[in-house]
Amino acid sequence: MGVIAKPGVGFGLNKRAWLEKGTLFIIIIAFVIVFSIASGGKYATPLNLINIIVAASLTGIVSIGMTFVILGAGIDLSVSGIAVLTGISGALMIDSGIQWLLACLLMLAIGSFIGLINGLSITKLKMVPFVTTMAMMNITRGIARTMSNGKTINLPEKVTFFGHGRLFGIIPIPIIMLALCLLAGLLILLKTTYGREVYAVGGNKRAAWLAGLKSDSVITLTYVISGFFASLGAVLVISRLQSASSTIGTGLELDCVAACVIGGTSLFGGEGGVGGTILGAILIAMINNGLNITGVTPFMQEIAKGLIIFVVIAIDAIKKTWKQD
Repeated sequence: MGVIAKPGVGFGLNKRAWLEKGTLFIIIIAFVIVFSIASGGKYATPLNLINIIVAASLTGIVSIGMTFVILGAGIDLSVSGIAVLTGISGALMIDSGIQWLLACLLMLAIGSFIGLINGLSITKLKMVPFVTTMAMMNITRGIARTMSNGKTINLPEKVTFFGHGRLFGIIPIPIIMLALCLLAGLLILLKTTYGREVYAVGGNKRAAWLAGLKSDSVITLTYVISGFFASLGAVLVISRLQSASSTIGTGLELDCVAACVIGGTSLFGGEGGVGGTILGAILIAMINNGLNITGVTPFMQEIAKGLIIFVVIAIDAIKKTWKQD
């Protein structure tokens, strides 16, 4: 079973991984300085920095689930569709009289079940992850639009706790949720046998199989985890908006992939972790916030985000080539 212990590189405990995280911290600080100067000091205020982390909470939470999938050498483009479908489903449940917390639990169950369908399709039917999850994204969005008839479903004020509540009247609940999800992800990946198996399967699926690991089960569970976190993100977003519509989460899948890769998770699998992913999500939120404050048009924001994703993925591919050489 030596293959399980081998991927220690992916846990973020080696010098190179720490160097990458240190570099990411430096980049974050550099952006704070640049945007602060460009905005005349409006950017680095405590209130705005808190707003940035709150804004990063949705992408960060969903990206934690995405990290598991990518570590297993997969991809899940259905997260935005899952978020929309579970969000609409939860809103309709609440509108019909079901209690808010029960609706949240049912939303998590629906998201996990969709993730299970993705995982089984990929492992048992040998379907291509990219195409499978992209199809599931369209299916779930289509079902959500049909259920809501394309309309926005407004929700009562009682649902706003997760989106606008504060612990002790100080710490925003979205930040608490993000921290708890990060802790859960770290514990699973670093302290459990399953976490080591994810790295092993993602690093070398054949070697993991020869070592006796049930690779299909490991991979399937990563998609279940991704579906769970996507639906948890839906709980957060409908609570924050106090409504649900078929437009929530648009482009979420690309933001999540970007957060993972920026944070050091390799698209080739077996390397990375949720700690870097959260830093990546915060960096994306910082860029969006900074460009808004400095008056950059939304079109230029799309270009900037696309360039960042392009460059980071190119660097990841180059690093993979160097390793093979």
